[in-house]
Amino acid sequence: MKNISRILTIVAAGALLLSLASCGDKFLNEVQRTKIDSSYMDTPDGLYSMSQSLYIQFRQQYYAETWAFTNAGTDEFMKGGDDASEAFNTYDTRYGATITGSANTMGANYMWDALYTWLNRANKIIDKAEVLEGYAKKDEVLGTAYFLRGYDYLFLVNQYGDIPLVIHAAEGPEREYVRNPRKDVYDQIISDLENAYKMLPEKGDKDGKLDKYAAAHYLAQAHLWRASECNADWNGTFKDNDLNEVIKYAKIVIAAHPLVARYEDLFANHTKNNAPAPSPENNSEIVLKASHDVGTTERGNGYAGNMTLVWFVMPYQNAFAGFMSRDVAGGRSYQRLKNTPKYTYFLYDLKNDSRFWKSFKTTWAINEFPKSKDDWTYKLKDGSEIYMPDYFNGEGPFFSKYLGGMYIINRKEYGQKFLTEDIDIAFNATPRKRFRIVDYNTGKLIPTTKALLTYHSATDAEPENTSMNPIKDGQNTMLSKYLDGDIDIYNSQYSYRDAIVARSAEDYFFWAEALIRQGKYNEGFAVLKPLRDRAQFRAGEERDKYMDGGQAFATSSYRASISAHTNRSVFYPKNSYFYSVGGWDKDQAYRDAVNAEASVLPVVTEGNYPPEDEYVMNFLAETNPKYKSDAFTRAMCYLLNEKSREMYGEFLRYNDLVRTRTLEDRLRFNDQSWTQNMTDILGHTGNTHTGEYILDEKTGEKVFVSDGDREKYLSPNGGHFDKNTHYLRPIPLQHLNRITKDGKALTTDEMNEIQNPGY
Repeated sequence: MKNISRILTIVAAGALLLSLASCGDKFLNEVQRTKIDSSYMDTPDGLYSMSQSLYIQFRQQYYAETWAFTNAGTDEFMKGGDDASEAFNTYDTRYGATITGSANTMGANYMWDALYTWLNRANKIIDKAEVLEGYAKKDEVLGTAYFLRGYDYLFLVNQYGDIPLVIHAAEGPEREYVRNPRKDVYDQIISDLENAYKMLPEKGDKDGKLDKYAAAHYLAQAHLWRASECNADWNGTFKDNDLNEVIKYAKIVIAAHPLVARYEDLFANHTKNNAPAPSPENNSEIVLKASHDVGTTERGNGYAGNMTLVWFVMPYQNAFAGFMSRDVAGGRSYQRLKNTPKYTYFLYDLKNDSRFWKSFKTTWAINEFPKSKDDWTYKLKDGSEIYMPDYFNGEGPFFSKYLGGMYIINRKEYGQKFLTEDIDIAFNATPRKRFRIVDYNTGKLIPTTKALLTYHSATDAEPENTSMNPIKDGQNTMLSKYLDGDIDIYNSQYSYRDAIVARSAEDYFFWAEALIRQGKYNEGFAVLKPLRDRAQFRAGEERDKYMDGGQAFATSSYRASISAHTNRSVFYPKNSYFYSVGGWDKDQAYRDAVNAEASVLPVVTEGNYPPEDEYVMNFLAETNPKYKSDAFTRAMCYLLNEKSREMYGEFLRYNDLVRTRTLEDRLRFNDQSWTQNMTDILGHTGNTHTGEYILDEKTGEKVFVSDGDREKYLSPNGGHFDKNTHYLRPIPLQHLNRITKDGKALTTDEMNEIQNPGY
């Protein structure tokens, strides 16, 4: 790894001195400069250097807790066990021009301030375009600046509505700003991205550099967003042309960035950072990424770390307490986000759609030694004993043979009944509800098992309990797309995987949605068929095989530097597929036969929606009848469902639901946003203990827990979403305090005039 230099430059008049860190030797190789002043920005090389600094913005999106602006408060995720940025999910009274909460809560001004700072740099380059005349890299420099300006304004206009449209760099302190209409902002976005498309090369000269296809991707997105419901009050004259432009640019991107053949190669099959193609960070489907590098020369320099490693990790050391401790492979559990049970577990065809099993983690291996000799034996209810060292005998040391905890996703139609007395439904593992279910791979009992549904008895037709509740805890089958075992610090909050900002799969959705908006529903559904075909299990594929980025620890060169945790970092390479859909209690020949056959997802047409989509539509129809009767509403519902299945947790959901004005409907899946009196998937208002018992240690008899000991599902701050307010973010108070009108600070009334309605 080469020494990466910094370039210090003045990017605006005044004394604003910024460090322009490199984005790694993967695509930057800069000359060491120790003396730089503002005059350097009047040279072609200086402007080129500034254009390269713009790549840092893509890192910044994944360095701080920006998930609050992209993932929270949607149908896909609710708050996990941590309170950070909770108001972004609940839309309660803490959500306003100043957002309050725990110490880790994201400020309302974070994205606003960050993007306008980068916009000023882009404007600086564009303002000095004449300096680049005759310069060999002129088009790249300007194309990069135009791209970033269009990209940033596209995000800002969807989040905030009318915004200040600033297209020239500040030449000194400027404090007079007004909000420009969305129409003008979209005109500028599309113009900038068209310029970027013309100027950027077919392929960047280094890995991670922008090219014309990244511009084409966001041109398709910009035209689609302008044609969406969020702009229905003014977009009528643009829609027909916009939809045609969406299709044109989406096809261009798809042709240049073909789909990866195997879904697992997009995220799960990660074995080393900065690995060559076809690794998850270097495959044909990637249109734009934020490059990262684990090299120590970048530490603390230019937003080097990627925090996606920790945002979705559930606290497995608590959920499976006594048999697990935090390790490198499993990741550090920030537990910021937990998937919504009413949506996640009913969205996928779990038998035939591999994307659930390749996106979510359902099994954890034992990695906790007994704390004392008294804990080395565990007595079961039948009087037999388990000798705990047999469950963690040092074999591996990475791929453990033994399950420590498991989530079973046993929807009713799969017929897999597990008894409440055998399943742990509380977040913290219940000591007397352990070692009940057999692991068919080893023949040993699994210490702790949780399930979507539990039954009082095997003859009961209806389930009585669930382990997946709507309260703020870490109990969920966590999203595993961003785990990274190739890190060099134990308990690190940062990954050094490249972050995928855009992939061509989304262009299929752009294309399909444009057709649906043109009334060509079945044509739109047919566009998505390649994604559904890829989602099917292949003939000969082991359906219970599991991998995620944590497995990179097995071969990581950094293991030696964290040797104290080497033997405690384990990975269980199987999922709970057969426990969930059937076959775990049959012989291996049965499972081999299932694996031998390719799975089949049904062809979707307007008259043939999959059962999972009918479930979503029926649920939403309880409050909006259009999901039962309106063809366009149903077609768009299917498209949004399919996009979740394909791109769950990929930092797109909030913007998609806001622009389509479907957020108010789909928050029914997120009880924390929908109501203060939450219910689980069975309609319970609390964890019911019916049928749950503990064993009296002296007599061995069952002692039933009183029905009065129910843990209520309460969301004291939840249920405040208001469609008249919350489709737009609040304009940050910091901005309102900074600007003036006629040279004077704004009055309260003037601030309210500028502020979005309801805040």
